[in-house]
Amino acid sequence: MKRMNLFFIFLILLFTLGVTSSFLTGSLDLSWKIILFLLIWLGGIGFIGFTWYYYWQQYVKLSQIANEIVNYPHLNQHPWRDKDEFAEVVQSLNQLGKRIIKEEKLRGHMIADIAHELRTPLTILRSQLETLVLEGKAVSIQQLIPLVDETIHMQRLIHDLQELSLAEANQISLKRSWFGFQAWLEEIVDILKTQAIEKEIKVEIEGRILNEVYWDSSRMKQVLINLLGNAIKYTEHGGKVKVAVCQAQGIVKIQVIDNGPGIPPEKLPYIFQRFYRVEGSRNRSLGGAGLGLAIAKEFVEAHKGSIGVESECGEGTTFTIELPVFPDE
Repeated sequence: MKRMNLFFIFLILLFTLGVTSSFLTGSLDLSWKIILFLLIWLGGIGFIGFTWYYYWQQYVKLSQIANEIVNYPHLNQHPWRDKDEFAEVVQSLNQLGKRIIKEEKLRGHMIADIAHELRTPLTILRSQLETLVLEGKAVSIQQLIPLVDETIHMQRLIHDLQELSLAEANQISLKRSWFGFQAWLEEIVDILKTQAIEKEIKVEIEGRILNEVYWDSSRMKQVLINLLGNAIKYTEHGGKVKVAVCQAQGIVKIQVIDNGPGIPPEKLPYIFQRFYRVEGSRNRSLGGAGLGLAIAKEFVEAHKGSIGVESECGEGTTFTIELPVFPDE
């Protein structure tokens, strides 16, 4: 189409130059001048009409493709034979269709995962409550404790989902303030000390950062508790967990290193996806719903930082966080 447009423009310019030169030289009589004017006029009208018709047809095709992609994204991709300016538009529409399909699949998986996570504690609650009702006996504290645990599990799941949804929608509110990094880190290690002692796991802090940082203390504490808690949880009895910290050029680097079983390389790309679990099962004995790392990633990125993971089967796993001391608001 572009070549055709140039061809018509060339013809119009040629006619225009011919008529102009004939007027200037006076070599043509009036009848020929009128004929040339009519030819130019008709050619221009024809060119405009043809161009309008062509673009209208392309517009109709694009509208049909856009409508099919939006309403029926599962259909096959739409080819565009012409190599013109519309080809890029169709390519973008096809990419949009792929993105819609991907988002729909993710949404479907998410709903299924949420349903599963809520169904398990609800089933346990119902089963235990029905047993208590059928027995018709006085309820003891020991019988109520598991029920309370299940309600806490559901409450935590709903809270995590809310936090993740806000973070992914860029609606999370960070309450930044200056605080001492080292005391903050030591407090987090102390919180998980009991969990580590139960498995005889030694937790060490390597390095010191004496200055203050301007972060949301509560959000980043949640991130570190999740990473350190996972390291203790998946490290074998009597193992070792290390938290290495350093600072350079206004960037704080935090590494949580364990000597646990490690993560298979094919699973590393999905480690920060919501509801993803390395063990590939809903093993509730290990706790969690697979949301912790997804939330950690969102919180770190909200602070203009980055989080990554390196792991080798049988050798252990290292999570690395890099955060600016003073993130831009």
